[in-house]
Amino acid sequence: MSQPTSKPRDRSHIDVFREYPETSKAIGALHEVIMRRESAFTPGERELMAAFVSALNGCNFCTGVHGAAAQAFGIETSLLEAIVADIGTANVPEPMKPVLQFVARLTREPSRTGPADTDAMRAAGWDDKAIFDVVCVCSFYNFMNRYVDGTGLSAPPEQLRLMGQQLARASNAH
Repeated sequence: MSQPTSKPRDRSHIDVFREYPETSKAIGALHEVIMRRESAFTPGERELMAAFVSALNGCNFCTGVHGAAAQAFGIETSLLEAIVADIGTANVPEPMKPVLQFVARLTREPSRTGPADTDAMRAAGWDDKAIFDVVCVCSFYNFMNRYVDGTGLSAPPEQLRLMGQQLARASNAH
């Protein structure tokens, strides 16, 4: 993990937010739009997508926070491990499988995405707005994983779990 060399290695997200408030405010606003606006996907499903992208990228910070947030929204904790291992056999509703397959492809090999991916999602019942929402969640968390790793953010697993729970509670308060 890279990070600014003049900063301590145990930086929290609060430290970075305080140091760069304009950027942090914009990131927070974009998070709210992507993760909490009206969507065909529940907040829990979007949190699962965020955790999935983060797991594929090896970003333990975001995987921990968003996995815990998904759980707080009612998503089974074992589901993330199952979709990382094999989307095809994971216990997710069939319409979610092409969505998660697209998320994996857009994360791992973005230049190889194409009409077959979106056609599979449409065949599963998702409209253009839902597909756009998937693109936004996936793209935002690929960005966030680089942001988190690049700024050297880290926290112990218990703190990540608490942050995820707080994120879900804050969303429920809206």
